[in-house]
Amino acid sequence: MAAHPNPIIRGEKVWLRPLERADIDSSLRALNDREVAELLGIEGPISKEMSEKWFEDEVLKQHGKREYFFTICELGSNDAVGGCGFHHIRAGLRAEVGIYLLPEFCGRGVGTDAMNALVDYGFGELRFERIGLHVSPGNARAIRSYEKAGFSHEGRLRSFRIRRGETVDDLVMSILRHEWAALERPRSWDLDPVAQPDPVSQPDLPAS
Repeated sequence: MAAHPNPIIRGEKVWLRPLERADIDSSLRALNDREVAELLGIEGPISKEMSEKWFEDEVLKQHGKREYFFTICELGSNDAVGGCGFHHIRAGLRAEVGIYLLPEFCGRGVGTDAMNALVDYGFGELRFERIGLHVSPGNARAIRSYEKAGFSHEGRLRSFRIRRGETVDDLVMSILRHEWAALERPRSWDLDPVAQPDPVSQPDLPAS
């Protein structure tokens, strides 16, 4: 399937589409990467069967209700480079966000751009008042990305999870509607459609 030239949810580098069953393989490659798994708090390997059951039980039944699940794609492509979404939604008030990237796309500004697009959708279309997240204190790259997207530090949850046999803390960050409204950047819906290549000219065919 070709990428949409004018997607509903997009940033300057990426666009977001609903998670599809065909994305399971790429998501498994990311979530079974040790570094990605540790940063997300995933405690063990995930099988394809487990992912398919989760897709049936959560994605197909809860998307648009208690959860939103999106695949991150670069503009002009339909291939997955990561995933993101809203979780623990309380309609009209708040939600939490989660995001991950395939390892080879980290450090390229893709995550910040995807978070900007997701936050725009949360405040602009879903009408949240607060969007929050948890992040490991040791995940400096993610923290910088969230700060660039407008998130502020709220506090620390002590001994919140186990990592490599030891209890570790989590940081809590959030962005409020009025803080988002004050950000000096174009919103997702203000960006121009993606430029499409000119069609390849075909030689004239002889009349039959």
